[in-house]
Amino acid sequence: MSATAERQTAADPALERRLERLGLAGHEKEWTDRYLLCNHLLNPPSAEPRQKFEATSRFIRDLVAHRWAKTRSAREQTKPKRIHYLSMEFLLGRTLRNNMMNLAAEPIVRRAMEQEGWSLEQLIEEEPDAGLGNGGLGRLAACFIDSLATLQYPAIGYGLRYEYGIFRQTIRDAGSTSSLTTGCAIPIRGRSCAQAGCTSCH
Repeated sequence: MSATAERQTAADPALERRLERLGLAGHEKEWTDRYLLCNHLLNPPSAEPRQKFEATSRFIRDLVAHRWAKTRSAREQTKPKRIHYLSMEFLLGRTLRNNMMNLAAEPIVRRAMEQEGWSLEQLIEEEPDAGLGNGGLGRLAACFIDSLATLQYPAIGYGLRYEYGIFRQTIRDAGSTSSLTTGCAIPIRGRSCAQAGCTSCH
């Protein structure tokens, strides 16, 4: 990465504040040690792809955690009206790279990965798509929720927890066959997929 890009990343005040709260200001390349070595006693070079993905996801989650708590506290104090949006489908897509871009954190994540010999592109592919629907309605609902967040409206989306979400289609003997895939690829109320009885992403 060029020296110009390095300076731009270092100059991002919001990202610097987030790193400082995590105790990583000036040491942003060391997050792999914290989220793999310190949390799981796992040497970063020996981590499996899924373990790398989970460590990166926790790092990105923690970057936004303080802002999330601050926003919730501010809304509890002002008690504004809330928007409750119900949709049968939500096609959110993969969220890790989207969150990295929104936080301006992709450059520091990429540099730390290059230091460890990881590939960001390969790691992104480890994230399962949350198959909470199968059509244009789900994509529209996801865009609507994104717009509400961008405009800073206090809103929350409600959907259905599908037992079967997206159908997997294959071509066999010049014909099309469909098989069911479970649609749960995300934690439910703090429980992992396995605890919630889901086997689709294990």
